[in-house]
Amino acid sequence: MPYLLLLLFVAYPIAEIITIVLLAKAIGTFWVVLWLIAAFFSGLLMLRHHKLAVGAALFGDLRSGRLSIHSLFAVARYYIAAVLLLLPGILGDVVALVLLLPWGRLAKNKGTPAEPFSAPGAQGDVIDGEYRQVKPDMDRLQG
Repeated sequence: MPYLLLLLFVAYPIAEIITIVLLAKAIGTFWVVLWLIAAFFSGLLMLRHHKLAVGAALFGDLRSGRLSIHSLFAVARYYIAAVLLLLPGILGDVVALVLLLPWGRLAKNKGTPAEPFSAPGAQGDVIDGEYRQVKPDMDRLQG
């Protein structure tokens, strides 16, 4: 397993370099450099402007009891895509663009809704609890 990770860390940058060189030969160096700069700034803007909005959305889902695995994976996919856009490389950018596709919305449209987390025993609007009836002291109320 450690050798597999070492191979991955060596093979990925080599694959990125080969991809950049081949794409530069195909469409021109200027356009590849422009693509890499645009991808970097896109990832930077994604990380800067959406961290508070995503955190607020997760907190709102948590408070309302609608927090689901799909919403957590959507946040993770978003940040992984932003980091991949920051790194220079065409393969990482393509993977980032695939991660940004609306997977959660497609699953909801196919009839597989996300099951939200809820407290054990919670069902709809019913709140379990104990009560006792307190009768007012008539002597204290009259005088």
